[in-house]
Parts: sequence; structure tokens; C-alpha cells
Amino acid sequence: MSYDIFCYKSNLKHPDIDDASQVIEDDNDIWVKKPYNYEMKIAVEKALLGIDPALIGFDYDLLAKKKNKSAEDVKKEFLKFELNAAYGESEVHVEVFDYHVAIAVPFIYQGDIAKTVFEKLKLYIKVVNETAGYFVYDPQTGQVFDPAENEFDGLNKYLLVSESTEEMIGAQSTAQTKITRPWWKFW
Repeated sequence: MSYDIFCYKSNLKHPDIDDASQVIEDDNDIWVKKPYNYEMKIAVEKALLGIDPALIGFDYDLLAKKKNKSAEDVKKEFLKFELNAAYGESEVHVEVFDYHVAIAVPFIYQGDIAKTVFEKLKLYIKVVNETAGYFVYDPQTGQVFDPAENEFDGLNKYLLVSESTEEMIGAQSTAQTKITRPWWKFW
């Protein structure tokens, strides 16, 4: 489970939930005919890697060597670019598509750590907006907005779910310790 944020290129030139859903759906579908937006993908990836040294991208150079191609040619074969946090850093996962960027934060953080992760998330949103002009869709709150005009504020919703997740995990482990017979015995 994760808190997901989508930064997307609007077809309507203003924030709209139906437009956001369509752009994201089309961008994830390899069968939808659309022009590639490779240069923008590269620009967004480069901007995110530039502001957060904890993000690590895929090693295209290694794959290029194996395929006897240039790293640039190998990158063009990918539907999306993935960026992950370095080991030991906050577990933020970023996927950069042709017309949207998906950012996922697992529901494992609470308190000050969650606040720090959400400050980083706000920075990602700002950089994607400045680089690509993308709007933001937050499916958890149902909000669609222009980050140049409105600031992202999903921390309270995140904390509410994060705390509930912690309670559910605790309740599940307590329930599992009460079972005294093997799972396969029905009687």
C-alpha cells in the first residue's frame, strides 16, 4: 500500500480529474497510439536526480554494454524510467512516463519522518512542474491542481492511513498468535 501522486500533462491546459485519469491511463497503455515524449522524460529524470542525490536510476550503461548499443538507444526502448531511493533512505518510488510521473510513498512513516518524506515529495512535485509544466492529481483526496498555484497537502491523509495500517498489522499479528492448529486443518 502506498500514497500515490500523479503529475500529468494536461490536454485541457487546466486541472481536470477526467483529463488526469485519461492521460495516466493512456500513458500506461502500450497499445494507445501517442507521440513519444522522450526529451521530456529525460529532462524530468535529470531534474529529479539533480535535486535528490538519494535517488538512483536504472544502470542503462551496463545494459547498453550487454546489448552492444549506446545507453541513449537502450533508454529509448523503455516505456518508463524508474527512480528509487538509495538503500537506507526514505522509500520513495518514482516512475517517469512520456506524459506523467507517478510517485509512490509506502504507508510506513509516521510523525517527523513522515513530515520529512512529504517535504521531499513536495520538492519532487515542484521540480516536475517547473521542468514539464505538469499538474497534480492526488487520488487519495480526489484533488487535481496546478502546483504553481496551490501547494500539495496530503500529509494529514497519509498519517491517518499510516496509523491505521500500523493498527491493522498489530491486530493481524495478534490474531495469528491465537491460532493453535495448523492452517490446513478445518476441524
